[in-house]
Amino acid sequence: MNVPTATILLFVVPLIHHAQLIIFNRTDNDTSNESNDSSREENTKERFVNGSELTFLYWNSLFIYPNSILGNDRPIEIEFGKELSVLDYWIDGFPLKAITHGWLSSDDNCTGVFTIKTAYIDTGGYNVFSVDWSHISKDIIYSTPAILTLSVGIVIAEFFERVVAYTGIYPSDVHLIGHSLGAHVMGSCGSNFKLGKIGRITGEETERLDPARPGFMPIPLQREHLNKDDGEFVDVIHTTGGTLGCMESLGHVDFYPNGGKAPQSGSGILILDSIINSHSRSYELYADSVYYRRSLVATQCDSWSDFKSNKCENNIKIFMGHDAGEYTSARGNFYLKTNGSSPFGII
Repeated sequence: MNVPTATILLFVVPLIHHAQLIIFNRTDNDTSNESNDSSREENTKERFVNGSELTFLYWNSLFIYPNSILGNDRPIEIEFGKELSVLDYWIDGFPLKAITHGWLSSDDNCTGVFTIKTAYIDTGGYNVFSVDWSHISKDIIYSTPAILTLSVGIVIAEFFERVVAYTGIYPSDVHLIGHSLGAHVMGSCGSNFKLGKIGRITGEETERLDPARPGFMPIPLQREHLNKDDGEFVDVIHTTGGTLGCMESLGHVDFYPNGGKAPQSGSGILILDSIINSHSRSYELYADSVYYRRSLVATQCDSWSDFKSNKCENNIKIFMGHDAGEYTSARGNFYLKTNGSSPFGII
């Protein structure tokens, strides 16, 4: 995360928290903001998201597939509306991973959440797409990209509907991964995908869209956020609940490493640094789980305090990150402790 972003967050973090405290408790009977809601929804409808505003890069692994011309350094841009061209590079029999970023981010230099892309290409065996919607997410006014997560997700759904149709891959073999606002973008993609149910959606450091935005005047934003109805299996990783992320359970399975809040282990001692680093920790943990399989063991528990008190030792245990896909029938909240650096799994 660059310096300007960090400076912005210095002011934004307490505002997010304040808005969450006020709006999360709003009831269905609250009508004070109804006029603002209607106006904002009308403005959202007027803002059309064009497929040309998004960049779709396709990757596969040179190491696992000898005839591939790709790898981590040679992505192929697949233009919206020209998805048939992916057949020149597509590897039959491999599942699809699609990854996108959040607010003020992009796929530049393949850092941030796209380290997950790098991990999957390094290990091999996957068709991978990175989705860049920075033309919209770069807006410093948080409410604009937050509102447009629904529209961006609809465009991405159209893109992958054609990819699925042309390649013959089953929707159940599609896994969408999104960080921060990108988690809700992928949720929108899943809920608007028309060719079947997306197999899995992973949200990392999800922000609640319906109740709040950063700012002095809390107003409702996009009410349609990532939830368990968006895919066959939805898992969520929380690492800054109550500040940049939310603590509410949104998926079939919600993971709370180190309690789900900042500071995460090894994230620093300064408050701002620890929050920013903890926000990034969700995708770092996921990428680590691709390199170090079955290393992040989480236990089903009612609370972090119960987990720390060893009250849940005999409860079900599953893996967080990549291997959570082995437990699609699991339900509930899962807790774990991690190391402060990679490898994060505690043996």
